[in-house]
Amino acid sequence: MNTLSHPPTNIDFSQLISDHFNDLTKSEKRIANFLRKNQEESAFLSAGEIASRLGLSEATLVRFARTLGFGSYPSMRAVLQENFRRRVTHSSRLRGRLDDLRDAGDIFERLTVTEIDYLTQALESINRDEMKKAVQLIRSHNRIFVFGLGPSISLVDLLELRLRRFGKDVVPLKSSGREVLEYLTMMGPDDLLFVICFFDQNPALKLVLDYGKKVGTTIIMLTDTLDAILGDKVDVILSAKRGPIGEFHSLVVPMTVINALLLSLASEEQEKTMAMLDKLDNLRDQLKAFNTSSE
Repeated sequence: MNTLSHPPTNIDFSQLISDHFNDLTKSEKRIANFLRKNQEESAFLSAGEIASRLGLSEATLVRFARTLGFGSYPSMRAVLQENFRRRVTHSSRLRGRLDDLRDAGDIFERLTVTEIDYLTQALESINRDEMKKAVQLIRSHNRIFVFGLGPSISLVDLLELRLRRFGKDVVPLKSSGREVLEYLTMMGPDDLLFVICFFDQNPALKLVLDYGKKVGTTIIMLTDTLDAILGDKVDVILSAKRGPIGEFHSLVVPMTVINALLLSLASEEQEKTMAMLDKLDNLRDQLKAFNTSSE
């Protein structure tokens, strides 16, 4: 493997780990998960300090860095430190994004060009066979649990709205607190779980995935960099890149993937879908008539 003694500092470290995850030993996977979860802190820890926390040898840390393609642990840590500087806070990420856009001229024009670039890349990165599998799984399951937190909640809402209009029973899981537990108790082997997750492996995500797998629920995952790390827990992986980790992330590609799934589903179940939408329109007309008569 070619090693980088002086690697570029704009490497997306989480994506790098994801790309190499299946090549790592069990101990190296522990390191990978620790670094992903603690990138900011790890950027300023020595190999010995991390090894001590994980109960591993310092040599294992060095081998891990070389497995990822770095010439040494310090060269890997330099990338972690640069990632830290680029993503210290949400405001700094947004500020950096705005600075880049201003430097390039008109913000709307530059942003549109960037989004088009992400979509163009998606044409190459998204596996069409996985998309087809996802559509068939959605078709074959009536009750669908949809999980997503933070910015992903808007995508959960989109799926919930559209799938309900198509006649599906949708259970949204949009909380990381105890309130999600009651909904999980309803989940079983006849259900479908659609998980939307980007970068962060939070406790709620782990709980939902582990419980879904335990009870035999079929699972679709829409993600950016967690495919290699969580792929063994799911049945279908939909890859949706949102741009470099240090930048203000876009939801254009994930939303496009979801819209493509919904349109494909509507196309394959056109008669059923249209009947449901006609029923909705009729109810809307009745409601409008009631409102008019009460005035």
